[in-house]
Amino acid sequence: MRLWLAIALASYALVAQPDPAIARGDKLFAQGCSVGYCHGAGGSAARSPRLRGRAFDRDYLIKVIRNGIPNTAMPAWGDRLTDADIGDLTGYIQSLATAPINVAAGPSTDGPAAPAIEKPIDIPAEFQNGRDLFFDLTRETRCSVCHRLNGFGTPAGPDITKSAAIKVTDGPQVLRFGRPRGVRTIVLKNGERFAGTTIERNASLTHVYDLNSNPPVLRHLQNTDIQSMQRQTNWRHRSVVRGYTVEDLQSIWNYVRFIAAKK
Repeated sequence: MRLWLAIALASYALVAQPDPAIARGDKLFAQGCSVGYCHGAGGSAARSPRLRGRAFDRDYLIKVIRNGIPNTAMPAWGDRLTDADIGDLTGYIQSLATAPINVAAGPSTDGPAAPAIEKPIDIPAEFQNGRDLFFDLTRETRCSVCHRLNGFGTPAGPDITKSAAIKVTDGPQVLRFGRPRGVRTIVLKNGERFAGTTIERNASLTHVYDLNSNPPVLRHLQNTDIQSMQRQTNWRHRSVVRGYTVEDLQSIWNYVRFIAAKK
């Protein structure tokens, strides 16, 4: 009887304990991939493709994770993840091939609530150019990469309509030479360091946008993995708007003021 019980317990332990590499890949996925505008929790569908219930070639996954996919929201992680990290992450994604499609498994990655969908606003012709420049998909550093406006874009940066009280002629100078106060240098205990903006922090997780990626990636960091977070004083807005002319920035500012007035 005792022998049977010992065998049963040993068998249960073997079944119950997940592969450590896959478990670590699960954690990495939750921290950097499982976000509202990328892949959903547990590889479920979000704005990026569903990974659950799909089979992928291992070499293909490693290449995509390491190098990203040009002209898409999939960033390259090769400069931030080790080969071991990428291997574990790849193993986790491959493990989702047989997972139920409609079940979002994995650790809790609850982040800040998604921005409310705003009522569409008809844009007069005089502000169309500013709108087109703000959301210009041909520009890697377009405004909407970091700012959400009129229901579109990424809320990595502040709500710029709150600055709309600045007079019209000063707007381009603010956009060009502003020094965002919310940027932090985030250092993790594994040695990784990156510029980011903190969206929310609770007892166990810190939700930050990683500004080293373009577009910024929303990451869910375990508080125990963070070594320090300090304000970055050398971050300048000029580095991300250098592709715009003064006239472009004026058009953008006029559009921002128009949207602010409609709120």
